[in-house]
Amino acid sequence: MPDELILPIPPVNKKILDAVNTKTLAVFVGAGVSRIMGCMGWDELATRLVKRCTSIKRAADGLPYLNFRETEILARYGDHKKTITICYDILKDNGCEDNFFEELEKSFEPDEEHSPYRDIYQQLYGLRGLFITTNADEHFDSRFNKDRIVYKNFQPDDIDPTKLYHIHGSIRERESLVFTVPGYIERYRDDGFRQFLKQIFDSRTVLFVGYGMSEFELLDFIMTRYDSGGVRELKHFILLPFYTGEETALRFEQYYHNKMGISVVAYQKDRNGYNQLYEVIKDWNSKINQTSKYLYDSYKEIEEAVEHYGR
Repeated sequence: MPDELILPIPPVNKKILDAVNTKTLAVFVGAGVSRIMGCMGWDELATRLVKRCTSIKRAADGLPYLNFRETEILARYGDHKKTITICYDILKDNGCEDNFFEELEKSFEPDEEHSPYRDIYQQLYGLRGLFITTNADEHFDSRFNKDRIVYKNFQPDDIDPTKLYHIHGSIRERESLVFTVPGYIERYRDDGFRQFLKQIFDSRTVLFVGYGMSEFELLDFIMTRYDSGGVRELKHFILLPFYTGEETALRFEQYYHNKMGISVVAYQKDRNGYNQLYEVIKDWNSKINQTSKYLYDSYKEIEEAVEHYGR
């Protein structure tokens, strides 16, 4: 496999354009998109939760819920979701569950440093796909009517491009949230939910945006659907950042993802870091609207409406 050139703005794959034209594009939106707005990642949330557990004292003995030794043990795990799960259980068991949700809500707040990228969700919306997000924040919600936002009870017969699907729940309803390891296991074992995902992957071209390996339960789901042999059609796509010269790393990622029918679309992060994803989506949004038949269809709908109401 020859090395591919890693460009700041990769071209839009024809299969993605075709999916836009046939209204079969599904866009999965991960935490990397909200991070571009300045929201915290899992690593920062885990760190803040550990600090919260060390700052709160037990009423019985005045000792913190986590001492220095325990925080050192947690730091060795290197698994942020595992740390989050442990901190949640500690706070909940001590009647301080609200402290956990305070930190969770703070992690969703964008910062001023990233204000130039605030319209990242508007740029994504311009891709005109079926939108599914694993984010629990509400930053994408304003693009949809409130009654079109789904964050629980996912079923294969309820797949509607006018809806936004929060498949890990929404902060607007705590009971819907999936943020602990047992919660992920329960969600992805649910038959209705699995059939919901299967229907999307089988019938649509999927684009993953803002995903890293630390939060990719979706990959675990996809992997269970394929055996280890054979060549899969590269029907789905994932945008991943690389530095110039990391062609070998790109090739390794291709080996891994291609087995699941996912093509890696690399973009260069030398200058802007992970914020380069914003530039990629903005460019793709412009190109898709210029080269797809969407504008033609939109004008046609407007003309038909004017003609209808002008009678």
